[in-house]
Amino acid sequence: MLISIPYHQLINPTEEELGHLLKVSGAWGLRYPTGIDNYGFISKLEVCENYGYNLQFLQHKFRNRVAKGEKHCEIRPVVIDELKTEGYRLNLCTFKRQGRNDPKANMEYWNKICAGLAQTKGVNILGAYNEGRLASYVVILETSTMTEMIIQNSDSDLLNRCPNNLLTYYVTRNYLTKCDNPVPICYGLGSLEETPDLDRYKKGMGYEMKPIKQRIYFRRGVRMFLRPSILSIGDFINKHIVKGRSYKLDKGCGILRRYLEQQ
Repeated sequence: MLISIPYHQLINPTEEELGHLLKVSGAWGLRYPTGIDNYGFISKLEVCENYGYNLQFLQHKFRNRVAKGEKHCEIRPVVIDELKTEGYRLNLCTFKRQGRNDPKANMEYWNKICAGLAQTKGVNILGAYNEGRLASYVVILETSTMTEMIIQNSDSDLLNRCPNNLLTYYVTRNYLTKCDNPVPICYGLGSLEETPDLDRYKKGMGYEMKPIKQRIYFRRGVRMFLRPSILSIGDFINKHIVKGRSYKLDKGCGILRRYLEQQ
């Protein structure tokens, strides 16, 4: 599968363009964000564009968490070598805490991501440190139209120090109020799965869920097999046999479910 970047850029390619891209890339399918009036499934873009952003834009309990984070943590850049090791440790902490599979738990895969970040212009990596220990990190992609927070993970043992809240607030305020050319902040593209806890966090930190659509498109030879019966079989295997331990099966079911919801 391919996915378009940056996430906030809504596109509407033609069938010919989609078919050509799948042919030259060898991918089976692709996914991209598009306008609400276009073909696709209902989704959201998590955005903050309040250029006077401060603590007053946060819900009360989130303001308190930012204040607590300021007492215990400091924000500073994270170098790639530290991201490879300490960032990887925080990946494992987060995935275990949330009970989910993610390819960033594979060290070889994570090292490829880190190598890509090191070679990409406009990447900024910041961390919240508690007594010199990395408690939370965020990978930021800077573009001329919007800043995107694309990866954020944290240490389970230090969650009571509120490093995530402080880091989210610091990044949002910095890019909206302190940069020479402020642009809106995107905190992610809607997931294939429902994420109510994460949505509450982002809304509490002053973000708005803007309605968009996403489209999933498969090459012709794959489309003939994409039926509700296949989804039912996949869901049964995922829930009762592998019990959610297969990332590919879990995401595959999510992709097929959203593909069948498109209109």
